[in-house]
Amino acid sequence: QLYYLARRKLTPSKAREQAWFRWMYGDELEDCVSAAFSKANFPDADESTLASRRLKWASLLRRFQKYGHFSTGNRVQIFEGGDACYTEMLHCIRVARRRVWCESYIFDHQMVGETFFHALLFAARRGCDVVLLVDYVGSFGFPEEWVAELRRAGAHVGFFNPLLPATDSVGPMSFRDHRKVLVCDSVAFCGGMNIQEEVGEEVFGTSKFYDVHAKLEGPCVADLADVFRDSLRENGGRIEREPIDRPEPFEDGVYVQILQSNVRQRRRTLQKVLTRAINAADESISITTAYFFPPGFLRRALLQVPGRGVSLSLLLSGSSDFYPVPGDLMAQAHFLRRFLRDTEGWEDRVAAHLYGQRHMHAKHMSVDGIFSYVGSFNYDLYSARRNLEVGVAVFDRNFAQSLQALHQGKLKEARRTTLQDWEYRHPLARTACAIAYCVIRLSGRNVFDGLDCFSRKWLMRKASL
Repeated sequence: QLYYLARRKLTPSKAREQAWFRWMYGDELEDCVSAAFSKANFPDADESTLASRRLKWASLLRRFQKYGHFSTGNRVQIFEGGDACYTEMLHCIRVARRRVWCESYIFDHQMVGETFFHALLFAARRGCDVVLLVDYVGSFGFPEEWVAELRRAGAHVGFFNPLLPATDSVGPMSFRDHRKVLVCDSVAFCGGMNIQEEVGEEVFGTSKFYDVHAKLEGPCVADLADVFRDSLRENGGRIEREPIDRPEPFEDGVYVQILQSNVRQRRRTLQKVLTRAINAADESISITTAYFFPPGFLRRALLQVPGRGVSLSLLLSGSSDFYPVPGDLMAQAHFLRRFLRDTEGWEDRVAAHLYGQRHMHAKHMSVDGIFSYVGSFNYDLYSARRNLEVGVAVFDRNFAQSLQALHQGKLKEARRTTLQDWEYRHPLARTACAIAYCVIRLSGRNVFDGLDCFSRKWLMRKASL
């Protein structure tokens, strides 16, 4: 403080601000925040407003740093649709020389899954360290022949929390690995895409799902690899890996923080950053997600948004992937009816759109056109309280605008839902939706044996296993 007061008498206001920034937050954070809140990015804002927002977001990012590894000098590229993303992922697997670590909730046995299987197999045969971790329930149809062939080639294959044999189980059946991670040497991928034909389009699948994935380069790849290693530990530690070398930063790179959710280890960094980012918004929030029936802490944060004068745009799925009863859409309709009722009078600030062309499976958010998130986290109790999840937070104006552009582009193909829609007014429809919502909420609560990982029941079950 004495240093700051001394500088205050000797330097002009801009220099004083920069000196205080560097003293409080460090050179790298000051450079990122100053570059983001520049006149070029916000030409209509006056200097005092920009200075206030710089201080606010520098303080926020500083607090966020305790929630996960962060780095500057990264490159992040968004891929829209399975064809473009799968093509790039397969290319990175084929050119990898040291390691290929792959983690997916769903790894199907159709054409796209077989293509990835052969890419992993060839990588193992040429000497790469190949590790494949898939969820036992999500990838239940993964062929045993593929497992045997990968292991013969030297790859390590693991199934997360299998039901059988019981000795390999690491928790209750509801404890699932929902992360989607691919690490190929110094390049990584993370987002909402499983390896399944529904995500692929003309080349790789059936185009039933719309999804978004991110390609990462730079120091953040090592941080994402640590999340993959965390998943291996949570699966019993039968497969172990050492941390990878940290890639060199790019001069024109951006600020990236890797977030995760591992409730069993009491790490809810992803949930905390999402909530605090929503609470910090000054202008706008754009959320694209599937399965929208958020837990209480997210619901309360979203309900407070319009009262602060902030616009909230929700792009949700209007097409179900539940068969034969669209339970996800029914539960979502019940929540939306209550949410729209609680935000009634703020129609100019709150808009919910349903995308019905395909099942909306993308999961990303943009706040004030400056802070963004993309990952595997759904706005439901399963992601908030059960599953292993991972996400990438990016503080960069251009990246945030690219996500906003994807959001706005899909809004044009979606329909806005209001309280006048029939599903919110018809008594039978409301009753059916309420039942679906209650069933999903009940299944997500810790009321069954072993579902609360900090209860005595969990400890007894773990001891018995």
